[in-house]
Amino acid sequence: MCFKNAPRRQSAWSLIELMVGLGVFSLSSLALGTIFIYCVRAFAAMANYATLDQYNRQAMDLVTRELRQAIEITGYASNATTRTLTFRDANNQTVTYGFDATKQWFTRNDGTTKVILTNCNLLNFELFTRPRETNSFNDFPVAMISNWQSTVKIVQMTWKTSISICPFARVSSEDIQTAKIVIRKQQD
Repeated sequence: MCFKNAPRRQSAWSLIELMVGLGVFSLSSLALGTIFIYCVRAFAAMANYATLDQYNRQAMDLVTRELRQAIEITGYASNATTRTLTFRDANNQTVTYGFDATKQWFTRNDGTTKVILTNCNLLNFELFTRPRETNSFNDFPVAMISNWQSTVKIVQMTWKTSISICPFARVSSEDIQTAKIVIRKQQD
């Protein structure tokens, strides 16, 4: 004897159910893809800022250390594409910090040129003096008259660098550093 099972009702997705499911899946995939791209860009921006900050801190430490120990500022030049600041360091050696806007380099030259920063978009030197009064901490711009070099007591430096290290996310970051550096060893 043979028993036949009752025929089962065939179940399937209707076209409307399939389209609604596909629409919900597409929207959720689009939202997740957007969040992923945003996270990649944010991570690339953080990496850019960390890299820029590291390079700028190293450069600022070097410049600050050398200018604080300088004996005197011996030269200053500024035009549209280049800026230079020349001084005698603690070893009585002439050192020149220079900026070339066309190459976007900030360099140090003591007989051999060393690039301190690349991708440097802007660099400014400003020179200040302090009055001879004992209780005054004000500083005033140096008047470029004869023997101006002996009056420079403070150098203010400002630079701006930018970097783009993530080519597929096209993230570019900028960092600005500024400092007023007091020349400590200058002969009064």
